[in-house]
Amino acid sequence: MTPGLMAEIAREIDARRGEQVRSVHQDDPLGFRLDVRGRTTRADLVIHLGAPFPRVHFAPPRPALLTPSPLANTLRALLKGARVDGARATPGERALAIELVRGGETVTLWVELFGGQSNIYVVDAEGCVALTPRGDVAKRRATGKGLPFEAMPERAPRGGEEPTFEGTASAYVAALAASATGARETASAQTRVRRFVKRKLAGSRKAHTQLEAALLREAEADELHRQGELLRGAFHLIKPGMERVIVPDYSRDPPEEVEIELDPGIAPGEQIAHCFKRERKYRRTAVEARKRLGVMAGDVDALEAAALALQDDIDDEALAAVVEGLPEHLRLPATKELDEPAPVRRKEAVRAKPWHAYTSADGWRILVGRDARGNDELTLKQAGPGDLFLHVRGATGSHVIVPTPRGKTVPRDTLLDAAELACHFSERRAAEHNEVDYTPKRYVRKPRGAPAGLVRVERSKTLTLRLDEARRARLLASRARPGSHPETT
Repeated sequence: MTPGLMAEIAREIDARRGEQVRSVHQDDPLGFRLDVRGRTTRADLVIHLGAPFPRVHFAPPRPALLTPSPLANTLRALLKGARVDGARATPGERALAIELVRGGETVTLWVELFGGQSNIYVVDAEGCVALTPRGDVAKRRATGKGLPFEAMPERAPRGGEEPTFEGTASAYVAALAASATGARETASAQTRVRRFVKRKLAGSRKAHTQLEAALLREAEADELHRQGELLRGAFHLIKPGMERVIVPDYSRDPPEEVEIELDPGIAPGEQIAHCFKRERKYRRTAVEARKRLGVMAGDVDALEAAALALQDDIDDEALAAVVEGLPEHLRLPATKELDEPAPVRRKEAVRAKPWHAYTSADGWRILVGRDARGNDELTLKQAGPGDLFLHVRGATGSHVIVPTPRGKTVPRDTLLDAAELACHFSERRAAEHNEVDYTPKRYVRKPRGAPAGLVRVERSKTLTLRLDEARRARLLASRARPGSHPETT
């Protein structure tokens, strides 16, 4: 956009005085369309601030391409229903102002097309910026939201000729935009194809090298067969842990001794089978390599030719010819797929366990249910038959489980610590004395139809506990973080 083109566009907008802005649509994050309508006319005022061609011009109306962003909705709220009251271009600059009247108040839509610094500003009747989509650009211009707007000063005409065209300035700018967009898309397509060919060529070369190596190993298969036969005849010489063995070879004239490397991690009886197993593997891979080597060599040649053709910029027709020249199984995916990075496998969220873990004075782990459902999962699913179950008698509260290895007995201090936690996580946490029932989990049953957290204890012992603030504080401080539960001693 040149200052002359901006002036012509301003005249086209000024000629639509009295027409109304019915809505604001969004084509992309930096592209907006103002739906401008008169009694018998309708057109979209396109304002595009991004690459490849920042521009402003009229275009035939079309549906919105994107769901409006919050920014576009705000712009719509400020401009919808406003009527065009005139437009003017800043002499010598790529900037123009569109005067709009809405509800008796005048707002000005400033459009500045300075390449990477392109921006628009909605300026209220007091001359302050009510909205600007590119806050970073506005900050550099010291014309951010809420600040007084300072228009670019006029400039003397610069050297260079203004473009000549037939028809309207809007049609000319639209044609320029289509050309610039097409050139950008062609360059982007070439970049994508280059990356694809480069990636495929590297993979094909690597595969070709691996196939050639597999063919070379076919000669090693004959030597492995010979070694296996020699080891079979001298099995009595192989001892456990040997790294090599020297065996006589009577097939030669005169006989000679042969040194054979062994795998010290394999038993003597398996050394012979190991040789024949490797022989079979080498022969099998060589057969497969011979089948694929010709196809892979053709792939490498085709991809190298494509890479050579893509070294220089080419037009769309030549690019299509390069793509068509590739083998069918190397056909390029859709354009979108070429640019999409490999999916990132996100670490699955770790589900929080329905219990807390604490450590007793003896180093034992004590588990406390978080809630009623956590109590059920802890006692009925997590705890083993020999684990110790504790609960405050006659009160609602958490189930407490002490995981107990087979053949071991819970130490007295651990039993008192677990009982203290049962009291703390119950409705009787403030009582001076509590009775705590404890029993192996095998004697805990869930009645049919009972609500979550309710169990029946068939037999138990009872411990009368006095409130111990110091013990309770130590236990609460020992609570383990997720993933760091100490193991039972």
